[in-house]
Amino acid sequence: MKLALTVIAFGAVIVVGVVGCNPAEPLPPGKAREFTLVIMNTRFIGESPLAIMGVENPDIVVQVGDRVRITIKNKETQLILHDFKIANHDVGLAQYLRPDQSATVEFTPQRVGEFTYYDPLHASTMYGRFIVLGR
Repeated sequence: MKLALTVIAFGAVIVVGVVGCNPAEPLPPGKAREFTLVIMNTRFIGESPLAIMGVENPDIVVQVGDRVRITIKNKETQLILHDFKIANHDVGLAQYLRPDQSATVEFTPQRVGEFTYYDPLHASTMYGRFIVLGR
């Protein structure tokens, strides 16, 4: 009985974690597709949604016209500053992130295509694909 409850609880976590991360899934009105990236060892590591958890420099996939919210958390153990930008988009941080600081960018992509998100201060190791699909 205890094992069955554990499996059911684990299944519920997966369902909750996946909702909203499938770019083909329609968003409820007023909601954003949310992603969290943690910075460690001069890399972006996916924290959420579940589909990118633990992935280094993960792909972020959305649909054109989606409201997108990306939170970046600097978890470096040394004093290393970080930034965040998306190529060909007016998206960036207001100031550099120090360790234990976080920031969120929110925007609506208007163009279909594959773009690069990156930290201009550490571009050789901190970059990934920002993919905008058509509807």
